[in-house]
Amino acid sequence: MTTINTSRTTRPFNLDVGKTRKANAKVTTNTAYKIGDLLSVSAANVLTHAADASTWSVICGATLTAAEATIAAANNTEIPIYIEGIYSVESVSISGTALATNQYAAARAQATQNKIELAKV
Repeated sequence: MTTINTSRTTRPFNLDVGKTRKANAKVTTNTAYKIGDLLSVSAANVLTHAADASTWSVICGATLTAAEATIAAANNTEIPIYIEGIYSVESVSISGTALATNQYAAARAQATQNKIELAKV
């Protein structure tokens, strides 16, 4: 059984819980995921990490190690993803690495197309 950790101990992430919308998607084997990672979703509903701040469609809603993701993928276990809402641009990341300030504009522009707001607080 895969345990999904959803706690967050850094900057505020979700800025308006009332506007949050979630869905679920499958993970890729041997890939670590962190809450706040910017992800892309394939036509098969499988998550991959965004290549950069301008090529993402959803935000990761769970933290998994690569080993946990491999088990989850083998069991077809899906993890939560955020598909709408208001989140702090300072709290999102690409493959677990926080965005640099020069990436904020690209991430925020993409967020607008995804019905997500990345606010700077």
